[in-house]
Amino acid sequence: MERTCPILDRTATVDETPFCRDAWSIVQCRETGFVFLADPPDYSQLETEFAWEKTAVAERERRDAAEPVVSALSSLSKKAKSVLYPHRNKIATLAIEIMRAQAPSKQLGLLDIGCGAGGLMVEIHHRFAEMGRNVVPFGVEVSRHLAKLTEERVAPLGGRVVCANAIDGSSELDDESIHVVVMSSFLEHECQPLRLLKQLYPVLTSDGAIVLKVPNFACWNRVVRGRKWCGFRFPDHVNYFTPKTLQKLAEEAGYTVSRQNMLDKFPLSDNMYAILTKSQA
Repeated sequence: MERTCPILDRTATVDETPFCRDAWSIVQCRETGFVFLADPPDYSQLETEFAWEKTAVAERERRDAAEPVVSALSSLSKKAKSVLYPHRNKIATLAIEIMRAQAPSKQLGLLDIGCGAGGLMVEIHHRFAEMGRNVVPFGVEVSRHLAKLTEERVAPLGGRVVCANAIDGSSELDDESIHVVVMSSFLEHECQPLRLLKQLYPVLTSDGAIVLKVPNFACWNRVVRGRKWCGFRFPDHVNYFTPKTLQKLAEEAGYTVSRQNMLDKFPLSDNMYAILTKSQA
């Protein structure tokens, strides 16, 4: 069987995996080892029918019904973390560290792809405002409902939000206008990740970076839980990255994984983080 491998953006031979559900088939590329959804939904379907705010609720209800005890424990764990660490946001922390190191006199451009309700952009903007620096937030969101809500939040900050898929939305940006791109739990939704990263390359400043958070298909929980792993979300999770395949994607697009330490890819965590920077010629 052949499919277009998302991290190569060309046809490759694939094998079916045991992680399929209903009409959705998850396959693995023989050449790269990358795991992905064989026939992802169209962008237009992600605007309304499979919008994140709908699929998230549907998936939570499915898990509550299928595994009530596991679901309850997971919810309790998340609530405990929010109480113990109310201000912890690793994506925001990494983005702020990068932007602090850049020239203090200049206005900073922040791009949040898959910005959702805009909380990440607003947090970063306010934290820099307290330091006397201006961060202009630009968001791209495919859900019409969320894009409208977020536009109302960031417009007073001098920012704006485009309701579009990531590739179309980011095409509106000028070259070297963005200092940091954040994609928090987004790249697993993008059916053309290689094209997106290549398009972002000229948009980033020379010292800019992309900060990523994605589910880690190589984590121990996925190995133990198998088909019941919490990282599976049908049909809006179309990519299932490991540290190795994420690095392969970065290299194909002209980037270097400049940071992904052991804590960033801790095997007991369902998620992993990485910072991509432009490869030096």
